[in-house]
Amino acid sequence: MRIHFATSEVFPFVKVGGLGDVAQALPKSLARRGHRVDLFLPRYTGLPAGRAVARLEVAAGTTKARFEVADQGDHDGVRYFTVGTAEQTTWERPEGYVEKNLASFVLFSRALAQLAVSPGWRPDAVHCNDWHVGHLPAHLRRLDAPCRTVLTIHNLAYQGLFPHSVADRLGLTGYGAGNLLAQGITHADAVTTVSDRYRDETLSPLHGCGLDGLLRSRGEDYTGVLNGVDYDHFHPGTDPHLPTRYDVGDMAGKAVCKAELQRASGLPVTPDLPLIAFVGRLVKQKGVELLLDSIDELATLDAQFVVVGTGERFERAFTRAARFYPNVAFHPDSAEPVARRAYAGSDLFLAPSEFEPCGLAPLIALRYGSVPVVRRVGGMAQTIADTGLGLSFTGARERLLGTLWDGIERYRCGQSWARLRDRAMRARFTWDEAAERYERLYRPVETDREKERVR
Repeated sequence: MRIHFATSEVFPFVKVGGLGDVAQALPKSLARRGHRVDLFLPRYTGLPAGRAVARLEVAAGTTKARFEVADQGDHDGVRYFTVGTAEQTTWERPEGYVEKNLASFVLFSRALAQLAVSPGWRPDAVHCNDWHVGHLPAHLRRLDAPCRTVLTIHNLAYQGLFPHSVADRLGLTGYGAGNLLAQGITHADAVTTVSDRYRDETLSPLHGCGLDGLLRSRGEDYTGVLNGVDYDHFHPGTDPHLPTRYDVGDMAGKAVCKAELQRASGLPVTPDLPLIAFVGRLVKQKGVELLLDSIDELATLDAQFVVVGTGERFERAFTRAARFYPNVAFHPDSAEPVARRAYAGSDLFLAPSEFEPCGLAPLIALRYGSVPVVRRVGGMAQTIADTGLGLSFTGARERLLGTLWDGIERYRCGQSWARLRDRAMRARFTWDEAAERYERLYRPVETDREKERVR
């Protein structure tokens, strides 16, 4: 099959969160299974110009916008392309999950739809990721494109909402005109999200973010497909960002990584104290408020804490905590090498998210021998809590503190801790099963639009 993969981010070109890792790994897995995969990314500031391979005219309300498609080369068997205006104006790189560049993403989607019906480019399936390309399935239907469309929701909380005045200017009509994600859910042939548990949660008003009714209306066409981890990419035995390598059976290097993290964090190099890490965006969803509300009690635990992440609203609070408490350190950084060294140098990995569609960070932490402590929500309930690969809690501060205390006590039990860590490192959540499930979604026996033509 020929598959077009549309995304707003992909590692290493642009990465904001887990979608960047998914967009790098899933297409690679599909390519390994013999498919031709073309990945399309907006042309952000600072990206290479690439080689122009196609030019398109796209309707922008009553006017036309000219777009250029540039070939960025082959990466792991996947062909990468950037799409931007022919006038060479570029978009700002995304910083966090801020819903901006809304009109630009509508035009990006229209450019991809136009490309999909152009000779020499026509795909069998178009895989759309999150609200940024939610308009793409709708426009493909408008063009009567003979391809299957799949929309994956990576985080339902971000929907691409904009005023109806903007929708009118762009010529958007019908249900969801001012909500890009709702457009995608309505018009895609299949809708997925990144774990079965999160899929079930989003069907309720509590976690449906106002779209639970629409999602329920899709019935069996809305499914959960659990994300995987690219173990070629996340591997303590080969990771170039670590001060030294290690793996199951030879764990001496992990002690070195821990000592280096302690030194880099300004913490005493104390092998016997468990080091607990948090790595992620500093936003409410990730449980950051719970972490800060508990910081006084956390600092009294017989452990060290390292927080890695960015998010202006919370950075000052973590900076103050690190100055006040000698066992707390803060790295206001989202760079990949810093995150990798935190995975490798920590003993426990804290993920207290209020909700979590999949939870890739705890899965990566497992491979680096950092035992996850997670809130029992979404994908983390499915992959960590239900499997016994880590520790989990429900509720708020008291449960979090009690679970961390349990983790510290387990760390002190040398042999049993080593067995738990060994089991964590041997766990595998590969992309193979996800790729196979997406294959089935890409090529049903008869597409919905074929059925409509018969009628």
